Amino acid sequence: MVVQGAFFDHAAETPGLGANIKQRYFMDDFVGEKLLTENGDFKGITVAKGNNDPKNLTKDDYEVDALAGATITGDGVSAMIKSDLKLYLPYFKNLKNQLN
Repeated sequence: MVVQGAFFDHAAETPGLGANIKQRYFMDDFVGEKLLTENGDFKGITVAKGNNDPKNLTKDDYEVDALAGATITGDGVSAMIKSDLKLYLPYFKNLKNQLN
């Protein structure tokens, strides 16, 4: 279960800071990230400051690099992924079983 694409938008974000979640360079960081562990447990993706991978070359750490000056926005994206996408876990597991 690998992310193939992401789209974020939020009208009330600070221009040049949190509003950058709409920039392709941020959204593209999610491509290739995994949502599930090897055991099939939901891990999600965290938007992390100082994740030691600013170019996001490591795709098995469940993290993307945060936007400078947008901590609250990054925390919101992380929370949304972990709470809202977790609701799809039964679907993900079913899909994975069909592919195996």
